[in-house]
Amino acid sequence: MAEPATPPPSQPSRTPLAAFSTSADFRFSQSNASPRAAQQGRAGERHVTSSRAFLNNALRRDARFRILGNVTLPCLARGVWPTHAFAGQRVLFLLPSPALGSNVSTALFLDAFAARHRPKALGVFCAESATDIYFRAGLKDVFALFVAERELRRWDVIVDLGMLESRRDVELWPVDMEAELNAAFALAPGPRYAAAPRALPQRRLRIGLLPLASSPLRTLPLAATQALLEPLLGFGELTLCLNRFQQQGVLYARELAPRLPKAVKLIDAFASIGALLDAVAGFDYLVLADSGPAHMTKLHATPGVAVYSSAPAEVLQGRFRNLAAFHVRFAGPHCRAPCGLAKLRETADGRIGCMGSLSLPLAELPKTPKRQDPALVEHLLLAAPVPCVAALAADPAPLVAFVLADLAGRGAIPRAS
Repeated sequence: MAEPATPPPSQPSRTPLAAFSTSADFRFSQSNASPRAAQQGRAGERHVTSSRAFLNNALRRDARFRILGNVTLPCLARGVWPTHAFAGQRVLFLLPSPALGSNVSTALFLDAFAARHRPKALGVFCAESATDIYFRAGLKDVFALFVAERELRRWDVIVDLGMLESRRDVELWPVDMEAELNAAFALAPGPRYAAAPRALPQRRLRIGLLPLASSPLRTLPLAATQALLEPLLGFGELTLCLNRFQQQGVLYARELAPRLPKAVKLIDAFASIGALLDAVAGFDYLVLADSGPAHMTKLHATPGVAVYSSAPAEVLQGRFRNLAAFHVRFAGPHCRAPCGLAKLRETADGRIGCMGSLSLPLAELPKTPKRQDPALVEHLLLAAPVPCVAALAADPAPLVAFVLADLAGRGAIPRAS
């Protein structure tokens, strides 16, 4: 009689998880995801989620649900990721963050993982707002907000990507997440996503301008966006893409929309992340802040320019060459661009900013702020941007010249409307 297979080494999940049960069947959908991302649950079953927002904003307010407390799941040990035999197995990846850039990189990694190992099934758990990225990448098993414990038993192995050291560091520092994931599993890049850009069509271009990032450290100043409008209109149809669900997007629209040339189309928000992905794929050329959409261009080889203030392009772009990188030029007494910060930082006494805006060394900015501060966002966007962003606002001409040179280098020529 054959000996039973020895189970692979495991360790408890590191990504924080909580279990809940329900007294009635239920269905949840997300406002920023396509209808395909909606999930259903059964009465009397236990479910697991890593989304604190879902836990606190939905479940705790509904009498049907009972929060059962924090839990862990047995996951494949971090030390055996590169050597484990995944071929023919059902592999479920636990995602530690809904950040768009990190999840684009995970989708790129999963392409390499599937090509190398040929698993029987491949899924991701708790993709949250990034769910549409995985659907667009071809995954069928995508659990947006929760997974039933019954469903967990269907998978041969669970991998918690929160065990990856750099996945935790991404909150503080820019990380080439695709390269980090591939290295953790000893993989070469997958075959599906090309590092080279698409060629520009020989017609009037569909151009997108996406100036917003999640942090005022990386959002384009209004002066730079306004300086780009007329030059870009010379090459085709121009669309300014904002986000009314983000405070920076509301402020941007309030300040800039009344001054837009009539020929500029304004999108104040996309209905879902899937709609944003479709737009990124549909534009011929993009000018973007260092943001989630800049990462999305990797999935479609969309050409354009990305503007980098605090973060270095060579890290965030990784192997991809579809976007030309414009680095803001700034050097001051406390920092030099790119300084390497991914987000604003906070002092021990609660002041929020960066080295330049607070006139402090990095050692005195030990953590990233967790609370929302609308007044600070408005201050940093409109009144007093951080020094590197202020330098771009004061002199956007080098950025405009860089974009025009990039368009010319890709074979674009100004065309009459």
